Amino acid sequence: MKKYLLNIIGLFSFLISICLDVNAQIIPDFTAHNENIVWESVFTDGSPGKVNRGIVDSDGNAIVLFMPENQSRIHKINGVSGDLIWSININNTVGFGVTEIYENSRCDYIISGGIGSTQERWVSRINGDNGETIWSQTYNSSGSSWMYDGVRMTIIGSDGFIYGAGFIGADEPGTIFVVYGGSAMLMKIDPATGNEIWTHTNTEVEYALSVVQASDDYLYYVSALYDGNLSLSKVNTNGEQQWINFIQNTEDVIPSDLTIDNSDILYFGGHTGRSGAGYPYDFTCIKMDTEANVDWIYHYANPRGYSLNYIRNELFGIKVNNQGVFLFGGSGDESNSYSETNPPYLSSDIWNGWVLQINPLGDIIRSDIYSHAGVNTATEYGVLINGGYVIFNDTDAFGDTEVGVMKIINSNINEVFGCTDGSALNFNSLATNDDGSCEYETQFEEGISVNLSVGWNMVGFSCENNINASLAIAPYEDNLIIMKNNLGSAYLPDWNFNGIGDLERGFGYQLKIYDSIIDFNLCNY
Repeated sequence: MKKYLLNIIGLFSFLISICLDVNAQIIPDFTAHNENIVWESVFTDGSPGKVNRGIVDSDGNAIVLFMPENQSRIHKINGVSGDLIWSININNTVGFGVTEIYENSRCDYIISGGIGSTQERWVSRINGDNGETIWSQTYNSSGSSWMYDGVRMTIIGSDGFIYGAGFIGADEPGTIFVVYGGSAMLMKIDPATGNEIWTHTNTEVEYALSVVQASDDYLYYVSALYDGNLSLSKVNTNGEQQWINFIQNTEDVIPSDLTIDNSDILYFGGHTGRSGAGYPYDFTCIKMDTEANVDWIYHYANPRGYSLNYIRNELFGIKVNNQGVFLFGGSGDESNSYSETNPPYLSSDIWNGWVLQINPLGDIIRSDIYSHAGVNTATEYGVLINGGYVIFNDTDAFGDTEVGVMKIINSNINEVFGCTDGSALNFNSLATNDDGSCEYETQFEEGISVNLSVGWNMVGFSCENNINASLAIAPYEDNLIIMKNNLGSAYLPDWNFNGIGDLERGFGYQLKIYDSIIDFNLCNY
């Protein structure tokens, strides 16, 4: 009975903790500004547009995809110097995602998004050496002219095929942000031709934001639902859905990205609104396993120490490696009624890129903000490299909504964060820096200890396993006159008679004793 009561108490405590997680913010103790920048470049030639995605390829070069009006633009940037290698424009498209595909000793790029006035799904393969189009495919779906489709992002699966996540039949075109009114979509594409192999749709939810593949080759994608909870869906490489699980207490989270670590732990990133004069948001990170069992939900805010009532912290990308989980986004204030300056930071109404590094427990390891030329800068995506990352920014430096890219190295490339205690359950032999994530086996005292008085007493048997009465009572045998069960059967130690047999979990027993006993426990045999 006690264990059941403890389970109820534990569940109640868990529900309370979830509620607290949803409403509380974790604020960095210190945030660095523009530290450890190896190089930064701002590109102002040609049409400006919102930065959507970026990658760093196997050669160490950066590729950024941004979206002027009715156009996708791609820059390839030298990873050593930050200089532009080539740039291409793809007209009549909206570019959402970019992924590397490495074949024949060459880095090519898969560009995904939408095409045409009705925004059909579109994917293209680009020659990485010169930016020329290898193939370009449109994937049409039936529907009205005001129903829009898109492939938000792609990955290269363990089988070498392209898997894309996105939506069909949504109510808004031309944006990488969440759109509603349609169905979540996952598709498999031949990388040689761009031909569609299959398309999976999920009408229970409206948008597949991001897809990852686990070590068991199953695909997992996170989805949005208007005024509803987020969800995680599991699909095999034949496009067959295994299940969909909704993630409780996430109805206020605006989803952005999903990543998976080497142990198949999922980290989801987005931002969550809350009450405040400036309509503030917080970074949100959710840690869960591949069954959508949530470990924790945490919210992070205010890297520069300004008013929580005004500052908006909007997360757009999330990545994980052996140094931690990295949250990429922006932090700033858009209210005309508030402006503060907290040196050495720029004023509150100047947006900064914000990169937050946390450990597997959700504790903050490092907080950094970045700006180009001291003007509005928001990090729209980030990619991890050895010892740091490359961030892709929208910035007003030298223009309006220009493309800014920074390379940052802020740690030793040989550093590995993890549990360094060899006695811990999750000891990491490769870890060089302990990140406070060690987990230990918890020892619980079995059974219930009670004080007994002289004469008759009633006790409950709560041990994990049934035990012979003579064995259970052995530590107290000299003090016991008689023990009886609910059927009247007796155990009489003085007569070496056991009419009870085994004590059964969950049942009560009467005992008559010669002298009082302190901390009597039938599980102390």
